Amino acid sequence: MPNLTGKQHLLRLSIISILLLKTTGADFMYYSCETDGNYTTNSTYRRNLDITLSTLPATNTGFGFFNSSTGQGTDTVNSAALCRGDVEPALCRSCLNNSVVRLREVCPNQKGAIIYYDECWLKYTNNTILGNTAQGGGVFSFNTQNVSDQARFNFAPGALLNRLVTGS
Repeated sequence: MPNLTGKQHLLRLSIISILLLKTTGADFMYYSCETDGNYTTNSTYRRNLDITLSTLPATNTGFGFFNSSTGQGTDTVNSAALCRGDVEPALCRSCLNNSVVRLREVCPNQKGAIIYYDECWLKYTNNTILGNTAQGGGVFSFNTQNVSDQARFNFAPGALLNRLVTGS
């Protein structure tokens, strides 16, 4: 690894700080608190939630996907998180940490919650996450800017999907 001069080191630290501030200061796009269960502050579920959310960042598969489970029976906590593919690891960790804090603020004592940021999403629940084919909790966003070439804009996603299907 090459030695960095003081200015290069300062520049890299500045860039990382700006990226971290972008997520830390950003507001979430959407959140949802599950309404099928609460936990109490000193409960086993709360302890399992604390363990699961604190160990989640260490479960990265190398592709920005995280999952962790702790506990048994009705005190089981399952969690999953995903960072956008172009997000750097430091920004991903910052987004996940911020997600944990915000979910505890907006969904206190809820056994399940999900939050979406531009860079990541995080979910925890006492229900199964992986392998569950139930749908829901999606977020739709739109851009109010005009598209200069609407025909090309509408054609491009379909063409990409056709190439993906053909290649698989």
